[in-house]
Amino acid sequence: MFTRLRVVLPGIPVEPGKWIRTLGYVAGLCLAIYIMWYALLAPSNRHLHGAIFITLTLPFAFLLFSVNPSVKRITLVDVALAALSAVAGLYYAFNNEFYRTYIEGMYSLPVIELVMGLILIGLSLEACRRCVGLGLTAIATIVILYAGLGQYIYGEFGHLGISLEYFISRQTVGEDGIFGVPLSVAATYAFLFVFFGTLYQYSGGGDLMFNVAAALTGRSIAGVPKSCVVSSALYGSVSGSPVADVVTTGPITIPMMIKTGISPKRAGGIESAASCGGAFLPPVMGSVAFLMMEFTGLSYLEIVVASIIPAAIYYLGVFTLIHFDGMRDPSVGTLEDNRLTMAQALRNDWHHLLPIVALVTLIAQGYTASFVASASIAVVIVSSMLNRKPERRILPRAFAFCCFDTLQKMVVLGAAVLVAGLIIAGIDLSGLTGKFTGLLIRIAGEDLLAIFLASAFVIVLLGMGMPTPAVYIMGAALIAPVLVGQFGVPMLQAHMFLLFFSCMSAITPPMAVACFAAATIAKAPPMQIAFEASRIGIVGFFVPFYIAYNPGVLWIGSPLEIMVDIIGAILMVAGLAIAFSRLTNGLPFSWSVRILSSVSGALIIYPQPVLGIIGAGGVVACLFTSLMITGRTRVVK
Repeated sequence: MFTRLRVVLPGIPVEPGKWIRTLGYVAGLCLAIYIMWYALLAPSNRHLHGAIFITLTLPFAFLLFSVNPSVKRITLVDVALAALSAVAGLYYAFNNEFYRTYIEGMYSLPVIELVMGLILIGLSLEACRRCVGLGLTAIATIVILYAGLGQYIYGEFGHLGISLEYFISRQTVGEDGIFGVPLSVAATYAFLFVFFGTLYQYSGGGDLMFNVAAALTGRSIAGVPKSCVVSSALYGSVSGSPVADVVTTGPITIPMMIKTGISPKRAGGIESAASCGGAFLPPVMGSVAFLMMEFTGLSYLEIVVASIIPAAIYYLGVFTLIHFDGMRDPSVGTLEDNRLTMAQALRNDWHHLLPIVALVTLIAQGYTASFVASASIAVVIVSSMLNRKPERRILPRAFAFCCFDTLQKMVVLGAAVLVAGLIIAGIDLSGLTGKFTGLLIRIAGEDLLAIFLASAFVIVLLGMGMPTPAVYIMGAALIAPVLVGQFGVPMLQAHMFLLFFSCMSAITPPMAVACFAAATIAKAPPMQIAFEASRIGIVGFFVPFYIAYNPGVLWIGSPLEIMVDIIGAILMVAGLAIAFSRLTNGLPFSWSVRILSSVSGALIIYPQPVLGIIGAGGVVACLFTSLMITGRTRVVK
């Protein structure tokens, strides 16, 4: 039975052979040049742009991932599916004039359109199963089956029936389904910023990030894990993917933490918690920021600015918990011979600051995301010529390598957004949004806190095993209309709430995908890493609720309101850090203090002045009392 089940399990990455690698270099180079041209100079044509992106990326879902874990190589069937993917993409590209002038309902679709639509939908589902996993694929399959068979369901969850022609016209002919917002974002903004991150990492920018982090925190209590958090967070902001962040920075940070006496379980947990916050850390925030831009209509600058304080709160919580844990034994997590100063960190690698400075400056001046990414790519290439190591300079061969590397990273995201587009269109045409709204209201009633709790549960449940962008898309399609339309939650607060829980699903047991990636590096059980990561990143589960009730952390309100909300957030972090810190013989915090502190921290979230004052006073009293007791104990010892 289990052998049969393995057939439907996701595939595994396969080392590309020479001919696949050559094909990938050509496709990656063409894709990079085309997307930069499209982003800067070409007139907008979403359908044609998506078709070209599909032509150059979808085939590699079958050439870089096996059909299931039992197969360790690419077969002739995979090559045939790859060729069919390229043919399908080319068909939609060359037939663009038909889609540009098509008016739904004016005339019947040709049979070839129905056939090609079914082929593209099938290829998208199979690519998603191989690259992303069963979670998103299963949801898409259920939505498609519901669209086709929902008329046979009695009661309020049934619908009047959807013809195959109408279904295909919405999914592949129009710009609502596969060729909708998710694909457009992935094929433009996401690709450009992932390409920027790949070039920056290749040129040695990651070394600068780690050295700066080590210079800032290396000699403090738990200095090594703190520096690892900083470097992982900075890289995660560019990649926007917790799993990609763990896989890229984890092989460096996790062994380094283990070397200083930190257990493998805890090292993997710290890396996972640090990586999952990258998607909401400015200035890039990965592809989710651009998806939010499309769903909300807000500018990229507005989203980046609004994310500054929530991201700082999350990482303050991670830092505080690591520091309190380090108080148990200050020798653990510290390198005694670490004498790296900021001047030494910048002496040889200062030129890696130029792309970051350019990126932040252009964002602050209000340029479009496409221009910011393209200009930053140019700065990375030019600044790499200042490298003392010739192999780090981005010359033509290195540029082609980075193009292929970016293509490989985009294959997974591309498969996810294709299926996400299918789901969004399927939900829309079958009326599931309204039905889901009614179900949520029936469960939670008219209580806002209950609807937030139900929404958080649904997002984490949907996010099991799925990439962060796909989780956010699901939330934006199903839950955002409830929060905004039915309960009047402001657009920015509602989507930031969804964004945070979309990211936190990457470390939430049992399907904590970032922790499973860390487990292979740390050589520790993934569930232990997942629980440790959830403990270290516990603040991330409370910040969304704080955002929902205290908009000052998004720079909304008067200066006094913003200041009060920021102070409240800091006290909430302190309370949660005390409550979830590790204990050894009652130090540094006793159980009674931890319980009181957790209750006080939770009270601060709710926007009632009396409760907020009581909660703040409780946190301050717990922190002061515990630190006094800890200090006296150390003096006696």
